[in-house]
Amino acid sequence: MEQQLSKATDKEGNNEAEMGGNNIPNLSTMSLDELKQLDRDTEFFDDFIEEMSVVQHLNEDIDSMMIQVESISMENETKGTHLVELKRRLSDDYTALKTLGEKCDQLNKKYMKKSEEYEPQHIRELLQIAASNADADCDRHVENFLNGKIDVQTFLNTYQSSKKISAERKAKEERLGTQLSALERAGI
Repeated sequence: MEQQLSKATDKEGNNEAEMGGNNIPNLSTMSLDELKQLDRDTEFFDDFIEEMSVVQHLNEDIDSMMIQVESISMENETKGTHLVELKRRLSDDYTALKTLGEKCDQLNKKYMKKSEEYEPQHIRELLQIAASNADADCDRHVENFLNGKIDVQTFLNTYQSSKKISAERKAKEERLGTQLSALERAGI
């Protein structure tokens, strides 16, 4: 056992006994009875080891490290809770963004449809169709009058109304056509 104690070395590889007993009690100062008791009595041996400054420093280092590990563990647990909250908020934000994106797509489709409806060229085409329909109404009123299906007063009222609508639509279509041609010449 004395050989085991004399072979104890520090971190730098120096023999502890050679260090002047700073860390290990000098066994040479112990009586023969004490040395025998160390060899026979495990409790006495354990107490002797526990009283050594090297062991006490190691125990203090272990205690300090355990406190650090507990502190880091609690900090990680706190951060874990915060991380879960951040993940939940990210998920909520993603869902909200996805909903807004879908709504944006729907509104964009509506906008494109309305944009096509109110495009000047489309309006011109609608005016041409409406003027053509009004002309067809005038022709139908003339035909009904000539076939004797309506009287003169009814013919005059309906024909005049249909002809007025037709003329207004043709004028609007012509004005819009002129404006569109001017815009095209200007490069707009």
